[in-house]
Amino acid sequence: MKIVSLLPAATEILCDMGLAEYISAVSHECDYPSAVKNKIKITSSIIPNNTNQNAINKLVKEAVKNNIPLYAVDNEQLNTINPDLIITQGLCDVCSISEDKIQATLKNNLCTLSSSTEVISLNGITFEEICQDILAIGKAVKKEEIARKMIKEAILTKYKITKEKNRGSLLLLEWIDPYFSAGHWIPEQIEMAGFISSIGKKGEKSKQISAEEIIKKNPDYIGLICCGYNLEENILFSQKIFQDERINHLSAIKEERVFAFDSNSYFSRPSLRILEGVKQLKKAILQNDRSFHCKRL
Repeated sequence: MKIVSLLPAATEILCDMGLAEYISAVSHECDYPSAVKNKIKITSSIIPNNTNQNAINKLVKEAVKNNIPLYAVDNEQLNTINPDLIITQGLCDVCSISEDKIQATLKNNLCTLSSSTEVISLNGITFEEICQDILAIGKAVKKEEIARKMIKEAILTKYKITKEKNRGSLLLLEWIDPYFSAGHWIPEQIEMAGFISSIGKKGEKSKQISAEEIIKKNPDYIGLICCGYNLEENILFSQKIFQDERINHLSAIKEERVFAFDSNSYFSRPSLRILEGVKQLKKAILQNDRSFHCKRL
């Protein structure tokens, strides 16, 4: 079986099922586990490297406004691979154009594929829906038993780590220039860790928020999980919060109850590693692990 994964979470799940050798190509964002780092990268982004958050936000808004894809898919390479299975996110349409060809919209790019290619789209935005996506992948690759075992173990892990409740309010920021609240499964991660999500509910989209909204909510704790960035990068971003005169009078900031996390690995992707993200929230805030702590410089 030849598989092309256009979604980092799907790549992780496939590898967890022991199918790394069957992955022929991945997206440019797929960097975990190490077994996929040398796979063919079949997508690219319109956003240049080392672009700051404010510029990225403007580029994304402009692209969405003008219906411009944020990613490009190498259609020629895709046809050369001729995969048996493509896993994507937010599939728009699949239709027949001839007896042996179909057209599929992959990451908002129209691609022509062999009619024998199966395309599945994942759209999990809660823990339960992520488990459903794992089962969908398991069925597509004939590993349903393994998928069900993974889900069962994940549910057990979830129950083990969700004993504490109401440990205070926590605001996790997915972006800081401008500020964006946490969305999709992340408010659920907050709840699993025993906190109250200051802004954002399970399954809701991340949204731009104002300094006034942050002040009004006055969270007990603030965490930096800027989408796609690692721990060290988010620690650096925390200085912008300490320097923001609109909000730095809040107790959470004045008393340095500010934390940073490896969002790229444990918060940004709908894979089972979100459970590790929950453990890190508890470790950082409840167990006072200094690895995640941000200080004013």
